[in-house]
Amino acid sequence: MPDEQKNVEETPEEEKVEEPVEAAGEAEIVAEEPSTEAAETVEEVKVETVAVEKEAAVVTGAQKALAYMATFLRDDHPEFKAGDTIKVHLRIVEGGKERVQVFEGIVISLKHAGLDRTFTVRKVTDKIGVERTFLYHSKKIDKIQLVRRGRVRRAKIYFLRKRVGKAARIKELRKPKVGKGAGRKAK
Repeated sequence: MPDEQKNVEETPEEEKVEEPVEAAGEAEIVAEEPSTEAAETVEEVKVETVAVEKEAAVVTGAQKALAYMATFLRDDHPEFKAGDTIKVHLRIVEGGKERVQVFEGIVISLKHAGLDRTFTVRKVTDKIGVERTFLYHSKKIDKIQLVRRGRVRRAKIYFLRKRVGKAARIKELRKPKVGKGAGRKAK
């Protein structure tokens, strides 16, 4: 009789080892001859915990990747959009010396998100247009200064490439007056 009890106790463990597990993290229970309903529920609970642990492992891997990327993200830049005039202070290394070079121009586009975020700045020097694309989160950028806000109705203002002189100007975005005398006409 004690031998029979050992066999009954070992059969659920053997069935647990022989269970096929699908790649998607879901598991099926294959029992040749279930002895009792209690044994089935115990197996179901064990299989569900295995599936949950696999899903948790995938989530923690994604969380680790996001945490790693977050170490490189910068939040010290001001918010700007297409049409704004900005000054980009770049660290440039020449030989053994490091200096800061300023590139001032109009933002003509913002692309992507996260670590891949880029922005393109255009300036005109001696009637020659120069465009430069920067990585937003680059370590080479010392700082970004917002000079003025532009009023545009486009996300990409590539039409500035074809315009010269006064036609290439962008209106300044003005904030409404706040406080005493706001909205009244002067006498």
